[in-house]
Amino acid sequence: HLAEPLAIMTLFKTKAPEKPVPPPATPKSTAEIEATKEVGYALSPSFLGANLYSDDKLRQAAPAAFSALEQARLTGSPLKKETKDQIAKAMMDWAIKRGAVNFAHWFAPMRGTCAQKHDGFIDLDFSSPSLCRPMKKDFDGTKLFMAETDGSSFPNGGLRQTHTAAAFNSWDMKSPPFVRGETMYIPSCFVAWNGMALDEKTPLLRSMAAIDTQGKRLLANLGEKNIAQCVSYVGWEQEFFVISKKAYMERPDLLHCGRTLIGAPPARGQQADLNYFGQIPNSVDAYLRAVQKELWLIGCPMVVYHNEVAPGQHELSPIFQVSNFATDQNMVCMEVMHELADKHGLCVLFHEKPFAGINGNGKHNNWSVQVILSS
Repeated sequence: HLAEPLAIMTLFKTKAPEKPVPPPATPKSTAEIEATKEVGYALSPSFLGANLYSDDKLRQAAPAAFSALEQARLTGSPLKKETKDQIAKAMMDWAIKRGAVNFAHWFAPMRGTCAQKHDGFIDLDFSSPSLCRPMKKDFDGTKLFMAETDGSSFPNGGLRQTHTAAAFNSWDMKSPPFVRGETMYIPSCFVAWNGMALDEKTPLLRSMAAIDTQGKRLLANLGEKNIAQCVSYVGWEQEFFVISKKAYMERPDLLHCGRTLIGAPPARGQQADLNYFGQIPNSVDAYLRAVQKELWLIGCPMVVYHNEVAPGQHELSPIFQVSNFATDQNMVCMEVMHELADKHGLCVLFHEKPFAGINGNGKHNNWSVQVILSS
């Protein structure tokens, strides 16, 4: 190809050497900033799980309400309104101290990603005689334990009609809320007005209840009569590819499908498995360290990350948890990874097979069942 005339002319001009422009600094996340207060602070009790409203925090803030909640978890018995209000107030007070001004029922409709609607910790003061009522800080048990939304606007498998569009969120009481940014997220179920599941969480909880019921029955027939619960646990491992955001934006197939549809294989693939447990590229290492700190802050025990077999592929995994809690942590992990990848000029691909000719992404689930004795 012939060069443009102006380009040819510049070959004969003496130009001053250009100063190299340093790449823009990657903005640090809130978790990273907090983690660097002092050496080792990220491993201190003040940091680990600071943005997770654990049972211990509720037990300290409202002991009587926590005892009632524990009983409701075991038996399914309803909670009194005043107990719900006590739990909600304790939760709101904690969340505000962690920087939250909103709450969101966070749930998993049948579309692969989570849904959320942000509501402020406010309401109108209906005790005011004024027609233009003032606002006040507010969050009660009704708002915590249930929310209503439009079920017909979500994937519903033909279960919904617009004239029966009401669907409801209900807090999964065995999965604690957490704060990210200015919002307290409440892990929730999503069901139709008649109890039909419109999400991924409700079938999981029902399967856990079935394992409990049938596990105790099986063990009783084997002579083990002193069993209070059979609890299922899962330890998950998430594989993914990391590519530059610039490369991602230049590929319509990745943009629209999450995987490549055309293209030639690279000169070197995964021969000799050179990438597995290899040195992590600097940009990806900085990204994964940020992800780890963000997850530690919300109580996810992210303990491992490393290079996987395929070029550009990596894996991370936390310590196992109760199945519903572990599943919530996997979902929020993927949200955190997408969010921080964008800040780092990267893109993360979770698709099962984003590139031909090399390994795909797995989500390994390591299941176990633990019994809790009646004594």
